[in-house]
Amino acid sequence: MVSQTPTRGRVVLFLPHRADPGRGEVFSADLLPLELLQIASGPVADGYEVVLIDAMIEPDYIAKVLEACDGALVFASSCILGYQVYDGFVVAQAVRERYPNLPIVWGGWFPSVIPEMYLEGGIADAVGLGQGELTFREVVQAIDAGESLEKVDGLAILRDGKVHYTNHREVVGFERFEPVPWHLLEYERYATLQTTPTKMKVRHRFPLPGHWTPSNPPRGFSHFSSFGCPEPCTFCCSPRVTGRRWKAIGGKELAEEIAELQQRFKFDVLRFQDANFGVAEKRTKEFCETLIDLKVPIHWNGTIEIETIMRYKEETLDLLRDSQCHLLWLGAETGDQNMQNEIGKKIALGHIPTAIGKLADRGIVPGTFWIIGYPGETEETMAETLRWAAAIKHRYPIAGSEVYPFRPIPGTVDYDRAVEMGYQPPKDFDEWGNCFEYKYNSQNTPLPDTIRDTWRRYNNTAAFYDMHVSEGSQWVRRTMSRIAGWRLRTGNYTFPVEQKLFDLYVRMSGQRQAAAEDVSEDYQQLQPETHAGKLAVMNKGA
Repeated sequence: MVSQTPTRGRVVLFLPHRADPGRGEVFSADLLPLELLQIASGPVADGYEVVLIDAMIEPDYIAKVLEACDGALVFASSCILGYQVYDGFVVAQAVRERYPNLPIVWGGWFPSVIPEMYLEGGIADAVGLGQGELTFREVVQAIDAGESLEKVDGLAILRDGKVHYTNHREVVGFERFEPVPWHLLEYERYATLQTTPTKMKVRHRFPLPGHWTPSNPPRGFSHFSSFGCPEPCTFCCSPRVTGRRWKAIGGKELAEEIAELQQRFKFDVLRFQDANFGVAEKRTKEFCETLIDLKVPIHWNGTIEIETIMRYKEETLDLLRDSQCHLLWLGAETGDQNMQNEIGKKIALGHIPTAIGKLADRGIVPGTFWIIGYPGETEETMAETLRWAAAIKHRYPIAGSEVYPFRPIPGTVDYDRAVEMGYQPPKDFDEWGNCFEYKYNSQNTPLPDTIRDTWRRYNNTAAFYDMHVSEGSQWVRRTMSRIAGWRLRTGNYTFPVEQKLFDLYVRMSGQRQAAAEDVSEDYQQLQPETHAGKLAVMNKGA
């Protein structure tokens, strides 16, 4: 969609698919192209024509990109880890082949930490490093004026065949940016995707708050209210990309903006895509108070740290509830205190159940994540993490307590450690585009067989405990949930006879065809290795 009154050249912005639609899955459509809207703010204010293309809502997005690039001033794209890396590469390569002289600029978390891959791969003339609003604005201005990009701070470029870094650009506050050009967002197309039934697996969909149900889904919206994170986590690339700086929109100003956006777009649920929403208690308090005062009719969710929850006053936590915060994502990371210290998280283990309880008691879903398989981690500490995850899940059924195998993310301390210990990182865009899909290649993380087996059984048991299986009568599912609760409480996953009998019962009762998957759709998502293996056999047979 183009800006309303362009007077200068055309800037083409493209956001690749977050998930591979060829696998029958999509990301939740409330995840809007915020990264593109943010960097579009400067060029729009300067009078450039901006065309924003999001693969999520464009069936023939490659053709649309190529059409928009005809006569354009610059093509730019952004990506994070996962399928976006590969999809973005395919589109950028098509642009390069069709328009070899068109400048191509990349930004986002992944290009920021591995810019040489884009520059030497021939699909980028410049890569923005970290915060991109001011950098991209100056890039567009320089290209339009025919000036060298070496004068623009915050870039990686090629010079004499080698990667050259321009002057470092400091992280700045949101007051330095032009207003977000929301008129570029074709929101109704996203809302339609959210509220229209689909046979595809929708990933990263949040638990539905309030009266909303799968048959009556809400209209979701997303927003960036802060940049960066002050935490020193060794498994995250944010410390290197942002320098542990954190800049945010003020709480009152943010709530007023959300109120205006809600009146404009009529959304029901708001997702903050911040790396760490809840850093400053004063800001959170002001945001919640203003949201309540303005009577904004939404539920909202975001990210927060466990130790942050412990620092918050009880009245601030009450404001979270009263402002209809329905879900907070938080990382527990490990169930071993020494590992907590080693990864830089330094969460006091006793604070984990306390913080989760503070949220759960207020009806706020604690979306909790754990990681097993850090470089050099012992089998004992991995087993302890699985025990903690199960104990939290059993104690607070409302809580998510998801365990993921470690992934070496470039630009992190743990990535460097993993490489030193023999990890062979992906070599091209195709491999990078697949290596972070937990569901399909979790077997690539080196885990002891006993841990991998316990992890798989924990996932299956947690699914039964949550009654995330739709087959069988209500009585049968409740019985399975009670047995699963016993397994989580005791950590005993041996001889899961009841789960095998359940699968047999469902097949024999005709609720599922005998040739179908051995587990329901929701259940199979929690068995990544089993599901991936079956898919491989099915695809080979086809």
